Amino acid sequence: MHPPTGAGAPFPPLQRQDAVNIEAQILTFIKCLQALDAGTRPEGDRFTMIGIALVLAELADIRAELRQDLAALGDELAGHRRHTNDHLAAIQSELLHRLGRCHPK
Repeated sequence: MHPPTGAGAPFPPLQRQDAVNIEAQILTFIKCLQALDAGTRPEGDRFTMIGIALVLAELADIRAELRQDLAALGDELAGHRRHTNDHLAAIQSELLHRLGRCHPK
């Protein structure tokens, strides 16, 4: 069975040159995967430097996200602390008022 061609096809038909380029890219990709499986570094230091740069960029993103999360957490804790202190002050005031009424003079 052949893939659909023409106006209703999802992709335009491949030209021979495109097919050769795709095949070359697939072969390069397969070689890189095989090298990774074998524990070697394809293309020497260039591959390593690109990998290091990607990892450093990812770490920078994670650090930025953590800083934002920690800042938000600090704000949440401060709000909770204020809310708790307000309730504690109200409860203390009510208790002192009740004890003052019930306390014999």
